[in-house]
Order: sequence, then structure tokens, then C-alpha cells
Amino acid sequence: MSTTTVLQVQGMTCGSCVRHVTQALTPLAGVEVVEVDLKGGLVRVEGNPDVATLLETLADAGYPSTLANGTPSGAAPKGGCGSGCGCR
Repeated sequence: MSTTTVLQVQGMTCGSCVRHVTQALTPLAGVEVVEVDLKGGLVRVEGNPDVATLLETLADAGYPSTLANGTPSGAAPKGGCGSGCGCR
């Protein structure tokens, strides 16, 4: 049975950010579906991934995040688009 994990993600400002976040999370073990709400700064992940791995992967990609319930990733914001999409 799959679950839904909702993450609040910092630094997403454009379509390239959406693509970077989606490409970072999709190949992770247990991830079935990734949906990004750019305007709301939310990412919904369907499946059974390890939540710590989701948070660490996003932080490594430059997008500090928390669970929608407020659990932090422990990463400091890097400012702007995480993977250098060039929108700033």
C-alpha cells in the first residue's frame, strides 16, 4: 500500500525548478509519483520512499524542505533556484 508524503520546499521559483525537483526525486527507491505545486511550494510524493532520503535529496539539490507538518531537513537555504536553473 502506498502512502502520500507532502513536503514544503523552499527555493522553487520556475518551471526549471519543478523539473529539477521532479528529476531528483523520481529515481529514488519507493517513489511512484512526484507532483509539484510551484505556486504553493509543495511536493506530493506517492509511494513508500524513505522520508529522510527525500529531504536529504532535496537539500543536496539546493531545495531545503520540511514535511508539510513542519519537520525540518536540517539544510540551510541556499537562496534562489537550487540547481542553477538560471532564472535569477
